[in-house]
Amino acid sequence: MPNITATVPDDETRAAVLRLADLVEQEDGAPPLSDQALARVRSESVEHAVARDGATVVGYGQLDGAAAEVVADRSAIGPVVDAVARPGLLIWSHGRRSRLAPVFAERGFEPIRELHQLRRPLADLPEAGPLPPDVEVRAFRPGADEEAWLAVNAAAFATHPEQGHWTRSDLDARTAESWFDPAGFLLAERGGEVLGFHWTKVHPDGVGEVYVLGVAPAAQGLGLGNSLLLLGLRHLAAVGCPTVLLYVDGDNPTALRLYEKAGFASYDLDVQLQLPADR
Repeated sequence: MPNITATVPDDETRAAVLRLADLVEQEDGAPPLSDQALARVRSESVEHAVARDGATVVGYGQLDGAAAEVVADRSAIGPVVDAVARPGLLIWSHGRRSRLAPVFAERGFEPIRELHQLRRPLADLPEAGPLPPDVEVRAFRPGADEEAWLAVNAAAFATHPEQGHWTRSDLDARTAESWFDPAGFLLAERGGEVLGFHWTKVHPDGVGEVYVLGVAPAAQGLGLGNSLLLLGLRHLAAVGCPTVLLYVDGDNPTALRLYEKAGFASYDLDVQLQLPADR
């Protein structure tokens, strides 16, 4: 039985959690923690549960309000899940081969949301369509564009349970990551007003990602989303990515149609589950 502590991880523990996450990803085929959870491993704004077998970190759980994420050796999954579990808890199972799924089923968690991972090769990309009149696309400028981007992101994702609630701290944590490249963070603007964006990411294995793609409500219907999508894909192809992935909610048929039209196909599935309130 591992020993579980609730203290904020120090640098050494954070490094151990990241190594454990890398190992689980290699074995299960999908990252066990979201970027949001990874960015908050040392945050005091969330609760932590660190499981150790002796001096070795064998599990980690992060609780952010009513939502949690877990990464663990197989022997430590149950204790870590139990450490963060409470009635009504929301928790993610990442990938169809997730080692967490059987444990969640045993404890009565019920699936409530699907997040599809889609992929497509980056060969033979079509040309991006023309931009709306007076709209220009440029790279994000660190130190100048943060507040404007946060405003558009909040408007574009007003009903999204995670993306629409990003704060400046969330954004700063991402732009401080080693993978961040402002040249791959495209902003569409007209008259100095940001109308939309496509933030791309390159993973260590060279796979590109449509990290966040959004259009302000006032700019909907201009075809800006498709243009930004293709411009970002062409950027990823230009920096050498052979393939690109993205995540889209199963209850967002408009986005699914956009991506399927752009040549994306189903690759994997994340599932969010909830522990019933009477458990």
